[in-house]
Amino acid sequence: MLIYQRNVPNLIFFLGGYYLMFKKMLTSIALSAAVMTAAVVTPALVAPQTAEAAFNAPLFRQYDAAWGSNLMGGGDTLTQSGCTVTSVAMALKHKGITVSGSAADPGKLNTWLKANGGYSGNLLVWGAVPKLSSKISFQGRYTGGTSVTAANLRSYLDAGNKAVIAQVRSGSHWVLLTGHNGGTTFYANDPGYSTTSYTYSTMTGYGIYTIN
Repeated sequence: MLIYQRNVPNLIFFLGGYYLMFKKMLTSIALSAAVMTAAVVTPALVAPQTAEAAFNAPLFRQYDAAWGSNLMGGGDTLTQSGCTVTSVAMALKHKGITVSGSAADPGKLNTWLKANGGYSGNLLVWGAVPKLSSKISFQGRYTGGTSVTAANLRSYLDAGNKAVIAQVRSGSHWVLLTGHNGGTTFYANDPGYSTTSYTYSTMTGYGIYTIN
């Protein structure tokens, strides 16, 4: 019995040491969990910055019943081959340019182009469009997807007075660019498809107007 009483303090000290070790271990686990949680949550608090373009043009469809069956310079209809003309018409309407005294649309622009040297077959003569108004100037027709840098495309769209008609779908189609995400995704008004954006790497050329 005396032996037991003498060992009690030692036993308490021994168990107390284990208790302190266990408490430190729990504290360490809690801190680790907090760090891990912070590592997961913190990035989500910082959203990527995006840019918005000012060229928010109306959407026209080349196959609209109001003009889709109209013949172009080479005999195709606007539904068949009018993506470029329709894209230009969207830009003109957005900037308030009239065609023969009326608000621009693909049908009116097509009629005007046929009467003013605006076609080579079914292909748009880009340099004919500025004849519509002194507010329009043709910056150029650029061949190749990298002929205009993505940074320049973003700056053109942000400026609000650059109509960028982009060649997409392996060169078979044209769309009007309307915005960007701050990187290499560009939003578009597509006259023939339901697609609303294209990446820089899929573009194969550009026709660019300045419209003030």
